[in-house]
Amino acid sequence: MESSRILVFGATGAIGTALSRLLVAGGAQVLLAGRNRDRLEALAEELGMPHGVVEAGDASTIEQCFVQIGERWGGVDGVANCMGSVLLKPAHTTSDTEWQQVLTTNLFSAFAIVRAAARTMRQTGGSVAFVSTAAARIGLANHEAIAAAKAGIEGLVRSAAATYASSSIRFNAVAPGLVKSEMTRRLWESPPSAEASTQMHALGRLGEPEDVARALFFLLDPHNNWITGQILGVDGGLGTILPRRRA
Repeated sequence: MESSRILVFGATGAIGTALSRLLVAGGAQVLLAGRNRDRLEALAEELGMPHGVVEAGDASTIEQCFVQIGERWGGVDGVANCMGSVLLKPAHTTSDTEWQQVLTTNLFSAFAIVRAAARTMRQTGGSVAFVSTAAARIGLANHEAIAAAKAGIEGLVRSAAATYASSSIRFNAVAPGLVKSEMTRRLWESPPSAEASTQMHALGRLGEPEDVARALFFLLDPHNNWITGQILGVDGGLGTILPRRRA
């Protein structure tokens, strides 16, 4: 990753921060993009990298980050979108406002990144990686809104991979299980909820942000440039394996 120019959206989230640290440690030049200015500035100071403020629902701020990294380093080699949200409610109790927020934070931002990446990277190629969820592959109760939005991202990844393969732009995604983060704290800090969730993951533990960050790093690595249109499950087996019942 040495000297690769990488744009990380959602850099101040648990996965985005872990990925940004991995990239910088690997020698990459990273533009950190996120919504929370204070946390963004603190991370930028820690890593010695530039930053840009974005809003998931404002495509112009996303496009401006592509302009900013181009002006600073002459182009972009990779993009990771770690922006996202969690809404665990059945459809009949989900409001129109909540549904729109889920779509905006997850799917709208992903489409805006695909569009900006295609316009910016068509001459040079590169890698664009997204974060989906195991819930887009299997049916999990109370995941209707987030599963629909993330399934949209997976369809977007495959279509974009086909469209821009001739330009050597690769599009992939990782699909995590339950990862410990501030966003999911109420799930894994509750002993009954944590135990129930752990038993759904065949490997017997919940995910850590670094688990997902390492997979994103792999997809962004220019050495792995024969991979596109793929959804990589990083989920402890949640998306594909029925765990053996524990006594």
